[in-house]
Amino acid sequence: MQTRQPAAPDPSPGPGPVTAFLQPLGVGLLIVLAFVLTYLAALHKPQPRALPVGVVATPDVVAELQRTIAAQTGDAVALRPVRDLSSARHQVEHGQIVAAYLPGQDSRLLVAGAQGTAVTQAVTGIFTATSAERQGTQLKVDDVVPLSAEDPRGFSTFYVIFGVTLAGFIFAQTSHLYAERLSLRLRLIQTLLFAVLAGLAGTLIVGPLLGVLPGPLLALAGILVLLALATALVTMSFTALLGDPGIVLAALLLVILGNATSGGVVPASFLPGGFRQLSLALPQGGATRALGRVAYFDPSAAMQPIAVLAAWALGGLILLVLVPGNRRRARPLAVPAEQARVTP
Repeated sequence: MQTRQPAAPDPSPGPGPVTAFLQPLGVGLLIVLAFVLTYLAALHKPQPRALPVGVVATPDVVAELQRTIAAQTGDAVALRPVRDLSSARHQVEHGQIVAAYLPGQDSRLLVAGAQGTAVTQAVTGIFTATSAERQGTQLKVDDVVPLSAEDPRGFSTFYVIFGVTLAGFIFAQTSHLYAERLSLRLRLIQTLLFAVLAGLAGTLIVGPLLGVLPGPLLALAGILVLLALATALVTMSFTALLGDPGIVLAALLLVILGNATSGGVVPASFLPGGFRQLSLALPQGGATRALGRVAYFDPSAAMQPIAVLAAWALGGLILLVLVPGNRRRARPLAVPAEQARVTP
């Protein structure tokens, strides 16, 4: 009797000792340089730029006031005339403007604390000085859309978005380790299940558990599910296309650049040129704006940032499906029985 032995797999050549020694050093150094440089370049000196502020006055008065303020603060605010107090309050409450100024003997400023402490402090400082200089009066400030009492600094949005992004990134790396043991169909089901569970977990924490973020739970969960899905699918597609360098690319784009420009700690309107545009285009910036609109302002205004999230998720899915080899059948975990059967 002769036993046919299973064919030994061809040993794949691994990296040499020089590569094995230098590559982790290079990747680690790249990440630390990118992280420090990106965060400091974007956030080291935040300055307000073109904050939309309504003024209850005629267009001529508003234009004169804009020139006066611009001489002191540059392009910090962009003033627009508003018809009356009711219209001003409506626009502030719906997030169409960040504040509304009512000049006169009883100078008044309507602000939305939910826009972030940086925004509120900036416009309050500008118009306190303006009222004292022009009318000689003390400014009265009314916060018509305050932040949650459990989130007085407004940082919770940043933390939940950072956490969901990091979870999606790590999930995608782990999924890559087992990519050849699961079919693409099963990996996509796994990714969808992860995104739903991650989104629900984040929503339950910021909602019922801690109460830091108000708003409809279903809408908040949908945004976080989309963020987890976009982060995971984009990371998986980069890794499928490029291998290990794809993980580095995803870390640079989503974890570092995306979170630095998200607007969760420093509003996007305070970021220097280039970073502001990235905030509008990256999924973390889209999630920040969408959560803010749903939680505090006009939920219908969240559709545009939600579309940004959906576009990233769809792009990652399409790229993942189109990468050659991803649609092949899963690699068997054991040697098929017919290869080891006994033959005469």
